[in-house]
Amino acid sequence: MNEVFRIAIRNVTRHKRRALLTGITMVVGLGLFIAMDSLLAGVDQLSINNMINLSDSSVRIYTKAYDADRQSLPLDNGITDTAAVAAKLATDPDVVATTNRTQFVAQISNYRDATYAVGTVVDPATDTKVFTLKDHMTGNFFGDPVAPGSADRRVVMGKSLADKLGLKLGGIVVISAQTRYDAQNADDFRIVGLLTTGDATIDSSSLFITYDAANDFLDLGGLVTEMDVAMQKKANLNGTEREAVRAAALVGAAFPDLRPYTFQELAKSLIEILKVKRMWTYVLIFVILLIAAVGIANSVLMSVYERIREVGVLKALGFRKREVLWMFTFEGLFVGLAGSVVGGLFGILLDWYLVAIGIPLGGKGESISASAGMAFGDTLRGTWNVGTIIFAVIFGLVIALVAGIIPARRAAKMTATAALRFA
Repeated sequence: MNEVFRIAIRNVTRHKRRALLTGITMVVGLGLFIAMDSLLAGVDQLSINNMINLSDSSVRIYTKAYDADRQSLPLDNGITDTAAVAAKLATDPDVVATTNRTQFVAQISNYRDATYAVGTVVDPATDTKVFTLKDHMTGNFFGDPVAPGSADRRVVMGKSLADKLGLKLGGIVVISAQTRYDAQNADDFRIVGLLTTGDATIDSSSLFITYDAANDFLDLGGLVTEMDVAMQKKANLNGTEREAVRAAALVGAAFPDLRPYTFQELAKSLIEILKVKRMWTYVLIFVILLIAAVGIANSVLMSVYERIREVGVLKALGFRKREVLWMFTFEGLFVGLAGSVVGGLFGILLDWYLVAIGIPLGGKGESISASAGMAFGDTLRGTWNVGTIIFAVIFGLVIALVAGIIPARRAAKMTATAALRFA
């Protein structure tokens, strides 16, 4: 067996050009597969992160009574002791912050035309610790002071919503809504901020007012219909999912009347869409990887068939069928192992670039965000996926071994005289 091992090493080093071409094919194919998977996973994580950072948070909490009718955004069945819930969540080391919100149905007008929108009542001091809306706006997030003795009538709204009615920053919009006690109220609000997030729901149909404004305008009385929770950022979605589930379980156990939702539950439809999209993308990637595998197999097959006459010489010198088979298997193992390991390292290098530096969008992030329906920013980044790297390395090794074993079995079965006459 030692002699077979030495011959296999000699054959690989003797045919350096062929081994190098096979190795390059493996390295490029496997490296690009790892990088493409990283980029796709990065886009998926970006979609979920945008949802967490802009609208739904890591964990959202309602009362069970409100949850039964939350699609209609009723102004009742609020969370009565938000301080106790926040204190309980603070015992989880991964909880960063909590904030209170209340949603309502609003009609807005420019005095001529009108349209409906979803209004959200926020506490600016805590909302910015959970959501990143202020990073996507022109103007400010309720940063300007209210004149002493005057009512708070400031509003932040989606820019697309404002454009629909021809409204500008600093302009006046009429907001009409049903109060907590079923009366109808309308008043003028000054636009202090316009949002361009890339999220079509926020940009085209959302507005935000403060609790100070809502307590007067909607007779809200401090009613809080939802609490939103920000968690520590993890390297991938699996880590984010685990901490969200833990925080939701903490609330559910301590407050039986509350219904906590994790971001996976809130984004169930989005996650299903992403899964389907990734499935079809993986089909395309698999085809690319299969083409690379054919190149690897072809190179190894040529190496075997070119040396069948050499097999005849070895058999004439006393090599048995098993030893010939092992010789080609070792050759495939050496080439496959080297190509797979280097291909994995190349993929890791590409992953590092995509995660740490990313692909710059050249100032086209806003237009890409608008067409894709989510915020991309100015850089597209990947994410780490150890499972894909391990799969790619094993895949390359298996392909090289299979490509070597199949013709090696045929060569090993040939008699010495048949192998010597092979052309």
